[in-house]
Amino acid sequence: MSHPTKLAAVASALAAATLTVTAAATPALASAPTAFTATLDGTVVINAGIPATCTGSTLSGTIEADGTLTVTSATVDGCGVPVTPENLPWSGSLSNGVATFNGFTMSAIGCTYRGDLTGTYTGTGLPGTATFTDQPVARTSGFLCPSSVTVSATYDFAQS
Repeated sequence: MSHPTKLAAVASALAAATLTVTAAATPALASAPTAFTATLDGTVVINAGIPATCTGSTLSGTIEADGTLTVTSATVDGCGVPVTPENLPWSGSLSNGVATFNGFTMSAIGCTYRGDLTGTYTGTGLPGTATFTDQPVARTSGFLCPSSVTVSATYDFAQS
């Protein structure tokens, strides 16, 4: 086989392999994320030595087919003081019985806390329930604030 013929054969094989990989990958890439809403089931308990409770919270965002999620909106109310979710979007996952929120950040009364939450997830997609128990988050700013607090909450996830 001549050198130009070998190059043409290699180029043709490479093009066919590229087309095969692209065609196989396209359906996964074409899958659109699903919108979700997560509603607080019970209360959010923020414990800095003395527990404080919040009676309402809603999260929303998108979840991928593999369980990767993005929280783009969060509200918290009924805490007795204003509590503000910050640094959205948060990333995370609902997969294989585990729930995670990465970059979880909240501020209240001049104190800001940030951390990654890990809990349990029951469900095989949406709907499902994520439960976080005594998850530590560290102070990132604030004067006369505890150096860390724990957060406990249960959220019911549903497609929106």
